[in-house]
Amino acid sequence: MMWELRESFPLHFTVFKQTACHLAHEANVEKVFSRVGLLADPSLLPAHLSTLVMVGFNKKAFKPQLDAIKDKYYEMFRNKTKS
Repeated sequence: MMWELRESFPLHFTVFKQTACHLAHEANVEKVFSRVGLLADPSLLPAHLSTLVMVGFNKKAFKPQLDAIKDKYYEMFRNKTKS
């Protein structure tokens, strides 16, 4: 079906090729479990552990500048201390 429509919808055909050729494999899950095993601690909340694992896997895709990190930190925590 997609082969017949490839010239009418070239972008859709490209996306289809990229997604249809990816085969799920158990190694993907094993990488996640091994990362969780390295970070796991009995006193760690499950939500915090899942956040740490997600950040660990996505850190190569998102690299903000140091100034952007500091600005966001100041935006979130400035003037929130108890006086």
